[in-house]
Amino acid sequence: MAVRFHRSRPIPAQQLQKLTPAMNEHTTPTPDTANAAEWFYVDAQRQQQGPLGREQLLAQVQSGLLPADTLVWKNGMSDWQALNTLAELLPAGIPQGAAPLPAQATIAPASTDINHGDIVYAGFWRRVAANVIDSLVVGTLSYIILIPVMLVAGFSLAALAGDIPSGQESTFTWLMLGLYPLLYTLHAIYYGWMQSRPAQATLGKMACGIKVAGNNGERISFWRGFWRYFAFIFVCLFTLGIGLVVAAFTERKRALHDMMCSTLVVDKWAYSPRPELQTRGLDTVSKVVLGIYAVLLVVVFLFAMLATMFALAGQA
Repeated sequence: MAVRFHRSRPIPAQQLQKLTPAMNEHTTPTPDTANAAEWFYVDAQRQQQGPLGREQLLAQVQSGLLPADTLVWKNGMSDWQALNTLAELLPAGIPQGAAPLPAQATIAPASTDINHGDIVYAGFWRRVAANVIDSLVVGTLSYIILIPVMLVAGFSLAALAGDIPSGQESTFTWLMLGLYPLLYTLHAIYYGWMQSRPAQATLGKMACGIKVAGNNGERISFWRGFWRYFAFIFVCLFTLGIGLVVAAFTERKRALHDMMCSTLVVDKWAYSPRPELQTRGLDTVSKVVLGIYAVLLVVVFLFAMLATMFALAGQA
């Protein structure tokens, strides 16, 4: 029985057994037949076939029924691989440089099949929680650079709060104009590097169990992540944050900068071999972060109100 396959999500034998009851007594190898029925392959019609034993698979190749670069998979492999690239199969005499798969067997681009699974998109508040954590990370990075530079330039830390010595306003302004582009570039490098790694996530997103992916679930490049950060800044400044809020209402939970850069923010288990591990709604870390953030906002608001009241009372 043929089963449609996804290159990025091989179907383990245990799952295949549920899909093909007719093979239930042969799907999962037993200790006595560990190599009897463990291999799956892709035929010329792009259908998954198997399971087969190693010798059965090699016999089909040697008889000419299967090309030597047929895609194969078994439990323990992270992805489909060409048969003639596997060391455990090469000793059987498979020729190197065999004819490629027929054109109709070419694996379709990810954009045609990868979205058919159950994908959990990161909701607005989960993204807010991740952004709170990342703001602390890049803020700390900024001050590690900013404070020493200011001290060397002869300014006290009070200058950051607006207490600039008389006559040095121009110097301070030029210093900030030079520093801020550098700081934002470092932030963009952080986002680009972290989101192009295998985890596809910044520290904040990793903590909240989400990641950034391309429109078809693929890992994005460094430069895509780099410019995505500047798109985020652009959206914050020129839409007054409205372009970020739209993530709460769009079908795939995309903010405006996601649309500009063709990206998605999804659960960390989306587009993986274990989609059943995805978390719907808010995860525990996001709830804790949002709770602390809300308390801090209330405290700041009350402090500002009290300061205003005392100032008005002093003028009475």
